[in-house]
Amino acid sequence: MRQPPQRRPPGALVGPRDRRRRHRRLLRHHRGAWRRSLPSTGERRTAPTGLCGRHPHSQSRRFQPAADETEPRRRLPGASGFEATLPRGLAARLAGVPYCTEAQIAQAKARENPNRGALEQADPSCPAASEIGSLDVGAGAGSTQLHVGGHLYLAGPYKGAPLSAVSITPAIAGPFDLGAVVVRAAIDLDPESARARAVSDPLPRILQGIPADVRSVALRLDRPGFSLNPTSCDPMSVDGAATSLFGQIAPLASRFQVGGCRSLPYKPKLHLRLFGPTTRGGHPRLRAVFEAKPREAGTARAVLALPRSEFIDQGHFRTICTRVQFAADQCPAGSIYGHARAFTPLLDHPLEGPAYLRSSTHELPDLVLALRGPASQPLEVDLVGHVDSVNGGIRTSFEALPDAPVRKLVVAMQGARKGLFQNSTNLCASPHRASLKLVGQNGKRSESRPLLRVDCPKGQGRRKGKRPARR
Repeated sequence: MRQPPQRRPPGALVGPRDRRRRHRRLLRHHRGAWRRSLPSTGERRTAPTGLCGRHPHSQSRRFQPAADETEPRRRLPGASGFEATLPRGLAARLAGVPYCTEAQIAQAKARENPNRGALEQADPSCPAASEIGSLDVGAGAGSTQLHVGGHLYLAGPYKGAPLSAVSITPAIAGPFDLGAVVVRAAIDLDPESARARAVSDPLPRILQGIPADVRSVALRLDRPGFSLNPTSCDPMSVDGAATSLFGQIAPLASRFQVGGCRSLPYKPKLHLRLFGPTTRGGHPRLRAVFEAKPREAGTARAVLALPRSEFIDQGHFRTICTRVQFAADQCPAGSIYGHARAFTPLLDHPLEGPAYLRSSTHELPDLVLALRGPASQPLEVDLVGHVDSVNGGIRTSFEALPDAPVRKLVVAMQGARKGLFQNSTNLCASPHRASLKLVGQNGKRSESRPLLRVDCPKGQGRRKGKRPARR
């Protein structure tokens, strides 16, 4: 983010930022030879700009927001806060990265007093293992800014968000040591798109009696192997906003696009197995395992149609979670019909959670896989599948999947009295195959017919011999 410089050379004095229009002051020469009116609050406009993209001298996985030069104009009020929403698929590899703990952040805040910035430089409060990037902050009222560097660390849940980042910048200018500046940003994920959104705490306005007047911020997520590019080459954008000292909000947006997506392979596999009764009228358990290889493109759309040997027994619908209940995380236990677990190289722990039936605008309820992280990393991802019937079989369509690397996804649906699926025939009489249609984030398509495996009792296996002779 960069604030445009002012058009004319600055004066020796700068007026306060928080005055009102009715408190406009006039500087007058004692003899009336000159007078100058300071601009009022109403005359100030917030118009910062931003540019985000990959570092020009770095590898393709590295991401750096940079500053955008603009045409000089009237001096604008400094920024007091930021927020940014990353494009779909731009992810972070959190596995193996420890947090800067709350105690360590508190230690850094204790160094916000004068003459404590040098101590933070010499002995950082947060461990180097938790550092994920660096930043450069430009401040000052004149046309020549003072630039100071800082460090960005990964931290735990904050203000209801599952993650956070904390920046620690020693405010040192020559012989002046104003202490360390600690600013924390809550990082949240959209449950359906998995887009990350970061919202910073207010930036300090005055440091030891000196206006901070932040004019530019350059952030670099340059930890090796930390950031991961999308596998979709569609044009996207980094969206955000900057808030001025007066509460004005200026939207920020920068085009973002990667290349070479079609060269990524895309050949995931699906394994299906039924457990339990195989006879007509039985309610078996279903286990589906979706597997993808490393460095494959992500899946954008998945449509699974079970064979006609399986249909939904609507008499086993116990409870359907409403959208209001789901949004409030208050789905009744009776609306759980299975369990899901996802393994990703981005995290140390799998995401897992119940499989709900949620109300929808269709004839049948939606299947929602509510994946959740552990208490130390409470990420939330919801995979929504629309359930309908086609050609006498059950079809589940996941239309908008997040662009995130998934090594394995295991879905287990209940059976017996809690089972939704009912056999329409003897499963051991002949093989049955499902239909799977996939679309990768890079546009590649994959169609397959995975075998629906069953455990047939001994002596009742599928016959593989010749047809019986006619009598």
